[in-house]
Amino acid sequence: MAITRKPKAADTTASVNVDELINRGGSPSGKAETADVATPVVLRIPTAMLSQIDALVKAQPIKTPRHRWILEAIHEKLSRQMSPERAGIIADV
Repeated sequence: MAITRKPKAADTTASVNVDELINRGGSPSGKAETADVATPVVLRIPTAMLSQIDALVKAQPIKTPRHRWILEAIHEKLSRQMSPERAGIIADV
């Protein structure tokens, strides 16, 4: 077994100005918010209404998840609310 010398301690004086490095900052590590990012929302739906939704979802000719059906319903409602006739009303609020 070879005997080696104990490694020397690293130089404790930094060659980088720490204050300058801290003040320079950087970019955030998280993802930037975009319109395509889904935000989790807790939605409380009355049981009777959920039963009606489930019946409509099952009646779809193509299998559609309940989540997608609810998103489409919200999209339809938003489209109706943002129609040209109502756009002036919403802009005034």
